[in-house]
Amino acid sequence: MAKVLHTGDTHIGFRQYGLEERRDDFAKAFLQVVQLALDEEVSAVIHAGDLFEDRNPGAEDLLATLQGLSTLKAAHIPFLGIVGNHEQRRGVQWIDLFENLGLAVHLRTEPFDLDGVPIYGLDFTGRRDVHPPRCEGGVLVCHQLLDQVELDGELALETLWTCGAQFVLLGDYHEHRSWRERDLLVTYCGSTERWMLDEKKHRGVNIIDLHNGRLERHELTTRRFLYIPSDEDPLQRIGNSNVQGAVVVVYFKATKPTIAEIEQFGYERGALAVRVRDVRTPTEHPVEPSVNVEFDDVEQVISEALAKKNLSPLACEVDQIIRDLAIADSNVDPEVTALLERAWREKQ
Repeated sequence: MAKVLHTGDTHIGFRQYGLEERRDDFAKAFLQVVQLALDEEVSAVIHAGDLFEDRNPGAEDLLATLQGLSTLKAAHIPFLGIVGNHEQRRGVQWIDLFENLGLAVHLRTEPFDLDGVPIYGLDFTGRRDVHPPRCEGGVLVCHQLLDQVELDGELALETLWTCGAQFVLLGDYHEHRSWRERDLLVTYCGSTERWMLDEKKHRGVNIIDLHNGRLERHELTTRRFLYIPSDEDPLQRIGNSNVQGAVVVVYFKATKPTIAEIEQFGYERGALAVRVRDVRTPTEHPVEPSVNVEFDDVEQVISEALAKKNLSPLACEVDQIIRDLAIADSNVDPEVTALLERAWREKQ
């Protein structure tokens, strides 16, 4: 039986903190996964959604993706994927384009045969209750939040025990988690790069033997994040550490030094980015007027908050139109109106 590499939440194209270096990091992590698939001689790469950060990846992002998929095809390793909430479009999906080019397979509820193992796929279906399809053994791939990782998760773990699959490979939650019940393995692979500051654990992928159910974790080499807890002196820790090219994350609850001083010192020491999380209560400190709020910080906060909301795919598209800087303000209303009209006609 087959040995597969389970990955997901690669978020190619994410220009985190407004930095091109971070955009490159997400693409490089994906290509690292591809190389690992070759080194491990897997039978297939299974991607559990959110290949891209959004539904409009740039040319650089598409180039890196096509490079990786072409490398897999040349090695006769199929790329099997589903659609996540970040990249989801109305109509033709990116995975459909890659499938048409012979570079990927869009998994659906009709199984794909992988060396005699049926592989089922379920695209992201929104933040409402999800009922998995009935499987006849094999593998089910989903991009949803389990009720075991989020209190309001839309997919109940209990429903998976009786879906008929032997393996459920999940995306959407960015940390590695696994559950076993009798002969069923349910697992999240986690993201391949740190999409949020608090994703402190090492990034990696799953390699699963579909014959004996063995799961091996393989860590990826990603950009270094230095986390400084609130009980340490941030300036002293930065001064005593090699922060060249790193992302420095400071949890801050003292009165001195100021946040601006911490950021300045970190950049002077060569950090790629310095992010300070103020964990003081409002009564413990006055507002610091010297703190600059960057536009990309706001975008990140909005994206993280919306990711936790029960938004439908249509609502996510409206949000993306509103925040798309390539769309002039005067064209936002017509774009949204056209989108809603198309959605209404499709329901008739």
